[in-house]
Amino acid sequence: MYRRTVVLCTWSVALLTCAFSAVLINRNLSARAEQTVTQSRPAGKARNLSLQPEAFKMSRRLGSRFMPSRQSTLTMLGTLTPGSVQQNLSITRRQTATGEEVGIAGEAGTLAWSDLEGARASGANPSEAQQTLIERIVLDNPDQFVLAQLRGASYYTVAHNVRADVGGSDNYNGPLWNLVRVDEPATEVARPSLSNSRLYYINVQTGLIDKIVCELKGATIEASILQWVDQAGETLPSHIVWKRGNETVQEFRLSSVSIQPQQ
Repeated sequence: MYRRTVVLCTWSVALLTCAFSAVLINRNLSARAEQTVTQSRPAGKARNLSLQPEAFKMSRRLGSRFMPSRQSTLTMLGTLTPGSVQQNLSITRRQTATGEEVGIAGEAGTLAWSDLEGARASGANPSEAQQTLIERIVLDNPDQFVLAQLRGASYYTVAHNVRADVGGSDNYNGPLWNLVRVDEPATEVARPSLSNSRLYYINVQTGLIDKIVCELKGATIEASILQWVDQAGETLPSHIVWKRGNETVQEFRLSSVSIQPQQ
């Protein structure tokens, strides 16, 4: 009886020792794993354009201006035609660590946009008409499809190989699109975007964006990129037409562009 008691006590102590050792091992492994994850994170907020596969693929298609070592400031001169009135426009897009800063100079004055402050007009809050103009030029642009991920926008692939025809004819030879919706994050900027999301029509064959669609005050605004230009290896839209239904709202034609590397 005494021997049986000693044996049972010995087994109990051994089991408790094993259990305690297992707990210590698990804690050590968890601590090491946590330490490994922490060490692998870069110090500070790093600019990472590969978080969204579709956006990263688009950045490679548009050129090298999104690479950290090749970031550039683009200055584009062109004409903007809202309705029947044509005006000269200068657009400067400068990439930053958190997105980009855009300056717009034209007959309507000096306008600006940044991912940190939103739309601005001569440093102040713009009117609704000014903000609408700013966002069409700034956000209805393929560069923003790439850079929106830096401010926490979410990307969702809605459909693949979408056709332009509704009936689905057997001899269809038109474009095929992958549809990607980009939703704006909740933001604390003074002037949040007038449209919460945008739907991008990415041409399956070219890999470029054909259309950008958004909702504005219950109306659908469609920005069609009709032409592209290659400048020093950078692919840029050179002709964009915005429509509300069948009505042409405005049109932009690029006349020249200069690319300056950032210091």
